[in-house]
Amino acid sequence: MQMSDIDRNVSLRIREWVRSNDGRMADLLSSLIRHDTVNRVVTGTEKECQQTLHAKLLELGLEAELYNPEEVQGFREHPAYYPGKDYSDRPNVNAVWKGTGGGKSLLFSSHIDTAAVAPGWETDPFTPYIEENKLYGLGSYDMKGGLVASIMAARCLMELGIQLKGDVLIESVVDEEFGGANGTVAGRARGFDADAVIIPEPTNLALYPAARGGALWRVTFRGTTGLSFSGEVMQNPANDAARFIVFLEKHEQERADLAGPAPWYSDRKEQLPIIVTRLEAGDLGSPLCDVGPVECHADIWVECYPGVDEDQLREELLQGYERFCGRSYEQGLARPEFRKMIRFLPGCSVAPDFPLLPLLAEEIEAATGRKAEVTGAPFACDAFVFNEFGSSPALILGPSGGNAHAPGEFVDLDSLAVLVEIYAAAMLRWCGRSSEPDEELKDQVRGDEDEKSD
Repeated sequence: MQMSDIDRNVSLRIREWVRSNDGRMADLLSSLIRHDTVNRVVTGTEKECQQTLHAKLLELGLEAELYNPEEVQGFREHPAYYPGKDYSDRPNVNAVWKGTGGGKSLLFSSHIDTAAVAPGWETDPFTPYIEENKLYGLGSYDMKGGLVASIMAARCLMELGIQLKGDVLIESVVDEEFGGANGTVAGRARGFDADAVIIPEPTNLALYPAARGGALWRVTFRGTTGLSFSGEVMQNPANDAARFIVFLEKHEQERADLAGPAPWYSDRKEQLPIIVTRLEAGDLGSPLCDVGPVECHADIWVECYPGVDEDQLREELLQGYERFCGRSYEQGLARPEFRKMIRFLPGCSVAPDFPLLPLLAEEIEAATGRKAEVTGAPFACDAFVFNEFGSSPALILGPSGGNAHAPGEFVDLDSLAVLVEIYAAAMLRWCGRSSEPDEELKDQVRGDEDEKSD
């Protein structure tokens, strides 16, 4: 009897378990979606959902705890901590499936908070429903679906009677959206770490060893107001802001013609988003205005590749605007003022020789039947907390779906089932099996061999 036969049999048993438990997977995900966990930027309402999750992890037999980030020693002193948030009634959840020892540990790090309810939902975003094997609801795709996949993968191996050498860790953190990441920081300050990390953000089953960075700024132009009855020269800041927005559109197009840094972004040219998220000018409390505003504000989200810091990104825009206008600030060009709205999210990446990379790529191919797409993520997330400020390399791998941060958000349940299969296989291979295959599995393999010989 060859070990490869046992390996194949384990893979088949995992696949069969996943198929027979897809209803439990959908039920667990639905139970989390029913809780409103919208990130309110400074505050949040994640507590009840985290309590529900904590109870389910205890039922599964995992060692689990609820804790408040503010209670963690060294939380505020962590180099990635960002001030100005309120964590009252916003606990993190940690859970561990302890191994027998001698293996590598693996952490699945998910966030429980969601983006705001976008205008245009035609159904209640907190009442999940399934249509054409897609589960709809706020947070289904980003990223309660990936969290559920990690839990179901551990449950799969446990119910199949498979014991691992290394620990499997699962965390559900608060405050990731809107550049939060302090929930993730709290986990690191608490020492909840592993030899490798998988972040189940939505990737459509692609494997992302790198993530973009980004900044959200309020850009302000200042001018003068009034009516020129006596020849006064007025400078309308709305005109300056409009000119700056035209520049941003052109700059976004120019950046799309440039390849990104090797190795994860150099194989393609792609658009790095520059999004005007809000415009504000004039007296909004007045029924009408007959003069120009004295200030005009444009909130902008600007993404960047790994290796670019906040100052470099701001200087790129300031210098590019001068070139676009054909004159300098010293020559009278209105200089935009930048004010940070959230933390700067640095881009990050994992070394190409990190051993979990080929392992996950092989399991993606085995589960999907196609070569894994391994490339840089087209978004920013909290992976930087691990890859820039920690010692646990973090890869991003999650389900397929659509409409993240938009009405009609959904996760594809077929892809979620495939993800459970990939995660379970990754746990088995990375953490290591603690003992010889059980007698039931050996007998099953012997039976298969006897059938072949007949």
